[in-house]
Formats: sequence, structure tokens, C-alpha cells
Amino acid sequence: MPDPRSQNAPREARQTWAIPKDFDIISDTSEHTGAWYAIQLLGATFPDDETSMEINSNGKNLSALNTEIPAGGIVYGLFSKITLTGGKIIAYKG
Repeated sequence: MPDPRSQNAPREARQTWAIPKDFDIISDTSEHTGAWYAIQLLGATFPDDETSMEINSNGKNLSALNTEIPAGGIVYGLFSKITLTGGKIIAYKG
């Protein structure tokens, strides 16, 4: 069977793949580790450093997103570490 993310996969398989299997709501300033493929910002702000967030196992400074993405916006990537300085996010698991 083709990869469900492939355009050659049946539409039902592509739709099922896109539905989150689970999620975490993060609303504190503690460090969280796991495996999430997308985060939905709900007034979230991020630290101004490259050690508090990891995407694809690389440290990323996401503080530029603090004013660029409106509430409800979604950022995609393989997040393995998430730390907020305020607000909250929904972190989607595959």
C-alpha cells in the first residue's frame, strides 16, 4: 500500500493520516519532551534561545513567532522539546 501521505494513496488513507491521534495541551513554562508533529498557538510565546525548543532534533529559536503568528495558527515540524514563556499551545501527536 502506498504511503498515506503520498498523492497516489487513496483519498481516505490521506485523510486518516492527517487526523491527529492524540494531543497535549501545554500551558506552563516547564520543559516538555515527546514527539509532536504540529503545534497550534493559543497566545503562546517562546524563549529567545536555541535550547528550549527542538525541531527535527535541532535546537530552534522560535521567539520570532511571538508576534508573527496569530492565535490559532499552526506550525508543522517534528517537535521533540517544547518550552513556553507564556500562553498555551496544543501539541499534536501522530
